[in-house]
Amino acid sequence: MTEIELKYEVHYNTMEKVLDKAKKLGFDIGKRLYEKTVMYDNPAGLMQVTDGRVRLRQTGDEVELSYKKPITRNGIKEEIEHETKVGNFKIIEKILKKMEFFGVSSYERYRTTIKDGKVKVTLDEFPFANFIEIEDNKKNILETSKKLGLDKINNITQSCDSLFQEWRAKKGLSFKPHMLFKDYDK
Repeated sequence: MTEIELKYEVHYNTMEKVLDKAKKLGFDIGKRLYEKTVMYDNPAGLMQVTDGRVRLRQTGDEVELSYKKPITRNGIKEEIEHETKVGNFKIIEKILKKMEFFGVSSYERYRTTIKDGKVKVTLDEFPFANFIEIEDNKKNILETSKKLGLDKINNITQSCDSLFQEWRAKKGLSFKPHMLFKDYDK
């Protein structure tokens, strides 16, 4: 499966405006949920070498295991994505460790998901910045972006992990593999 998305870095007040506009347009508005994500790699650095990601994520009570690999085209982020819901986070983590995959980076965020039919829009609050992502096919993404007042020109194709490291470097902070609310800026 291929995931296609537009991503924007936004100020918190822009997120509020987009949320208000989505409500007026009749989008389904989900709850704001805390999310924990851990990225895994093996001792050979397979994910680094192949530019892939094995990801374990818990959002509320739901746990997902994913494999992702970026393929960006025409300024719109596309990724190969294989994802499935799984049971217990700690059990899946133990299974990954037995397969010699260990957590190499992680992040926390709060996510609000809004939907308009098949189009999924997420409002993500990371420790260092806020982002809006729109996912579906290119046509629907561009239409939804326009409806919500977001400009395709300002979209970002980099991962939030990479943007976090750039943010830390600009602040004169060293590399930090874990983006946690309690110490992201230390």
